[in-house]
Amino acid sequence: MSSLKYYEALPRQLKAFFERFPPSVQYASQAVSTHAPEANPFIANKHPVTQRFHDPVYSLRRSSALYKLAHRHGVESLLPPLPGKLFFEEKYASKTFMKGVLLPKGHKHELRREERDAARAKGIASADEAIAKVKGQKFSRRKAKRATATWF
Repeated sequence: MSSLKYYEALPRQLKAFFERFPPSVQYASQAVSTHAPEANPFIANKHPVTQRFHDPVYSLRRSSALYKLAHRHGVESLLPPLPGKLFFEEKYASKTFMKGVLLPKGHKHELRREERDAARAKGIASADEAIAKVKGQKFSRRKAKRATATWF
């Protein structure tokens, strides 16, 4: 397949970018003159007369979206170098996750669940004794009578 057919298969944003900034030019990785042909559109470049930096042609958000789109189509190597930003595998290969993300501690109510369930089970098991203590001997006699009674 010829390079023209590959170009036609690209999305509109990438076509527009490559028309404005052709991949045949070797773009600078540092700030250069704004009028230089190798001025990188992703980096702030210096105006030769005023010596002030002009904002990049593509903001970080737009350059990120453009780079990700190019990565999806396999042409990210044709884009100008980005100013120290990493995407995709390179970003996550060197990333260290926080301890709480890998092993979350949990909320207070989650941490105390076993303790609460044990106390609840103990309370249910000793409920009859607690009721007998409050109501007196009459409740214990009724309970004993109910335990010996049968339905048939």
